[in-house]
Parts: sequence; structure tokens; C-alpha cells
Amino acid sequence: MNSKKHICIVLILAFVSGVYAQVQTNPPMRQVLGTTGGSGLFPSGSLDFTVGEPMIETFTPGSPFTIKSLTQGFQQPYNNSLNINLVSTQSTCIGGNNGSASISMLTSTGPLHYYWYSPLADSTNIVSHLAPGVYHYMVTDGHFTINDSVIITEEQVACIQELEFYTGITPNGDGNNDTWFIEHITDYPENTVSIFNRWGNLIWKKSGYDNVNVVWDGTNTHGVAMPDATYFYVVEIMNKTLKGWVQLTH
Repeated sequence: MNSKKHICIVLILAFVSGVYAQVQTNPPMRQVLGTTGGSGLFPSGSLDFTVGEPMIETFTPGSPFTIKSLTQGFQQPYNNSLNINLVSTQSTCIGGNNGSASISMLTSTGPLHYYWYSPLADSTNIVSHLAPGVYHYMVTDGHFTINDSVIITEEQVACIQELEFYTGITPNGDGNNDTWFIEHITDYPENTVSIFNRWGNLIWKKSGYDNVNVVWDGTNTHGVAMPDATYFYVVEIMNKTLKGWVQLTH
């Protein structure tokens, strides 16, 4: 078979099978496009592009053949990053277990998700009531991830707690509620406690109330037992004035 007949048969087969081809003596070269958001003019028209994406001109079947300018479409690196700000507070006293940690976003590429590992097993950006220790966390925005930890410490001072006032006193000598008890009053050694009757008359007042040596036992300032009734107290501590009532029953 001579060369002319060979070329003719190849062209006939290509036409029958529906496959089109074009022979180029100088095929297009792979290119790198320009700056982000730019565009260029190609045989097929204009094309918007992202910096760094390679472009190659390809051919599609048709009559006549048309040239399409296409990008390869590979993933570009993200220009943004994930940056967070973490603020922690230490526990204010020994055994207080009131430390905390708060994570806020500075920059991200998407919504943030938070994960605190055991013993917290939490998924919020703020955690509280923390005992001293090391707490590990992870923050992700779907593209970037930060794994880190925060250390919570505590002040080496005794905890001062809120006062709790007993609402009854029964000074009958049975050893139960014979004196008026104020929970945690010893955390505030500089205190003043005043007791008033229903008419607003002061019947008892002491400083340095401690539930033991300085304590109200149902008597007035002169040691005279007071009758059963509702009495009112005023407790002054740390520039605060606390008021309430207590029932005296013999």
C-alpha cells in the first residue's frame, strides 16, 4: 500500500468514528497567568484567572474546529491564615477552682469550631470553673487548625466565700443552734454585726464576729435574754452592708 492510500484510509476512519483531530506544527505552550483578578485575550475570547494557575489551549471537535482556553484548575494556596487570641484567668484562691479561658478570632477563612479535650470535653470558645492544670484545645476553621494548651494556676491565698446566714436561733441549752451562726464569717475578720428588734432598736452589736468567742446568743448588750420574736441583723464587711432577719425561739 502506497503512502497516499494510507493517509486516505486514516482520514476515512477518523471521520466514521466521530473523532476529529488537527495537526499543529507549533502546539500551544503551557503558560502561567498573571495577577489575581486579571484577565487576558485568547483565540477563544477573554479569560479571567487566578495568579499561578497554568493555562493550556486545547481543541474540541466541531466543524470547524474551535480553540478553548482552559485552566488546569489545581488548588491554590490560601492567602489568609487562622489567628486567634486566648485570654486566661487564674483561680483566685486555693481550692477556688474558678479559673477561665476565652478564645477569640483575629483572622480566619471560615467559621471557627472549638474542641477542648478531656477532662473538659467542651466545644465552646469560653470555659470556666477551671481548677489548676493544663487544658488542651483545638481550633479549626475548616482550612487551618491550631492545637495548643493553656495553663491555669491559682493564687496561693485562702478563699473568701459568700456569707450564709442561719435564719433561726434556739438558745435553750441543748447544744443545737444555741448561738446564731454565720457561715464563712471568719473569712472576713474585720466585721461588725448589729442586731435590732422589730421596732428598730439596737439590742446587740459586736465587731470581729467569729461564731465562737464573739457570737450572739439571744441576749442584749447587757446579757439579758430577749423574748421570742423576729430580729433583724446588719452585717458590715469590706465596705458592704448585708441585711436580713433571724427568728429567736427558746
